[in-house]
Amino acid sequence: MPESASRRISQKYLAFGVVAAAVISLLAAYLLGAFEKRGKINANDICRNVPNRQETAMVFNSILPQSAQYHFRETWHPETDWSFKSNCSTRGEGDKALFSLTAEMGSARPWQQWAETEIPPNDGGKITYFDAGLKGISNAEVAAIWLPCYAHEETSKQPWSMSVFADALKPLEASDEEARQTLIDLATSFARQAHEDAKCDLPSKLPSSTAIR
Repeated sequence: MPESASRRISQKYLAFGVVAAAVISLLAAYLLGAFEKRGKINANDICRNVPNRQETAMVFNSILPQSAQYHFRETWHPETDWSFKSNCSTRGEGDKALFSLTAEMGSARPWQQWAETEIPPNDGGKITYFDAGLKGISNAEVAAIWLPCYAHEETSKQPWSMSVFADALKPLEASDEEARQTLIDLATSFARQAHEDAKCDLPSKLPSSTAIR
């Protein structure tokens, strides 16, 4: 076979291989959801018990795992005693749990005991501490705050505190440091609102109000 003909055949196979590889790459990206339209979260979509809904929607649009649609479910027990609970859960396609904000009551105890029993299981890496309430604990998947609430809870007449969690049930689309700080901001903002809604009579010991980043 003449050399020029052999070269043309080789180039043809090379071109075919490049096109085939591109098609396979596009198909793989499609199957992995690369071309899936990301759902848009609006302020009115966010649960009513979440403060700063406009800012929260902006944060969620940038850091939540990609999904074609998002749903929010609100749990709201506004009783001003041990039964108070405030929760906003975020779910994606297929009702997949993505994120949760929760505030609930617990009998007052040292923060070390609280941390041992109440911090949600996670794979967020190294635990760090921050100043909020009696203690703030965080990593790349959860931020938790233990804050004072009632000096004399209505039923027990004993001191009660409040647990607040910003829990990324699926990894956020952010660096570990960015995720950690965003979770802290969300937990602190939610804690401030829940402390007010529960009509706590002890100072929250939360830092002054800051914008959610």
